[in-house]
Amino acid sequence: MKKILIKRLVYICGRTGEEFIGANEYDGHLTDANILGSIHEVGKTAWIGQALWLLRDGVPTYRITVFPFYQYQKHWYELLLDAVRRI
Repeated sequence: MKKILIKRLVYICGRTGEEFIGANEYDGHLTDANILGSIHEVGKTAWIGQALWLLRDGVPTYRITVFPFYQYQKHWYELLLDAVRRI
């Protein structure tokens, strides 16, 4: 199996510390600053210090960070062996 690096957004609540993982996957070669810059919208998010925050009614509610995750995928020959085994 090959290990592929992917990155996802993680929303961390400032008051409770709850973490929510976003559904969008980004290429592992992109920098965190590039990913955060691509989702920044004036009025919906704000840069406070070095962190990006999601705003609710003008109040920073969720801190948005980027976490790397690893995804395992089969090589082509492993897929071929699986197909042969099914015959």
